[in-house]
Amino acid sequence: MTTPIRVAAGLLSALVAVGGLTACSGDDGGSTAAPWSDAGAKAKELLDGTSGIEVSLSTGDDPGTDYLSAASGTIVADPPAFEGSVAGRVSGFEASSIDVVSVDGTLWIDAPIIGWTDKYQPEALCAPDPAELLDPSSGVSSVLTSSTGVKAGKSERGGKDNKEIFHTYAGTATGDSIRKILPCAEGDAFEATYRVDDSGYLRTARLTGTFFPDSEPMTYTIDVTAYDVEKDISAPR
Repeated sequence: MTTPIRVAAGLLSALVAVGGLTACSGDDGGSTAAPWSDAGAKAKELLDGTSGIEVSLSTGDDPGTDYLSAASGTIVADPPAFEGSVAGRVSGFEASSIDVVSVDGTLWIDAPIIGWTDKYQPEALCAPDPAELLDPSSGVSSVLTSSTGVKAGKSERGGKDNKEIFHTYAGTATGDSIRKILPCAEGDAFEATYRVDDSGYLRTARLTGTFFPDSEPMTYTIDVTAYDVEKDISAPR
């Protein structure tokens, strides 16, 4: 598998790992976090109902093997599609700004030298189709509601001008729920921290565990930076 192809595989894996938001310090304005049974269900409902999201992902860890260091992109729900770029290290080589598009059930990777190719599809990479990550039954939102032992933590202000309120929750995402979208995930349990805003939207989450074979545990953080995104995504020409 070529370097850009394996980096793209890391993207597909890591998009599963929704991660945590660093909020500005300050009190929570008296807002109280709902129990996760309610907050998780609401966050799933809002994810399932959105037309699309913009996401950005990063990690400060180095698992000592091939891995994804950063990614950003747009996922739209109807019809399912993804467009974004990734960066990471594979076989000792750094790769950055690798463009990826998934549309009409086909994954496209803009590989250096050879250009856009649809030769490698998710099933061959043991990875999910990123265009399907908003699917209500098998996408990211199903990980939220299958998490166990989730307890509310501190609520705090953050966001633009410190005007937003974020509620923190911590618990465990099960390996089985992760493997619904990433069959090769090796961990049986992933430490999970979720943050939702005062309107119930999942804004970010953090997952720590073993995502890739023969690698050390690592933490991925991904911000959901926009909801209700509408974008026409087409296959590269």
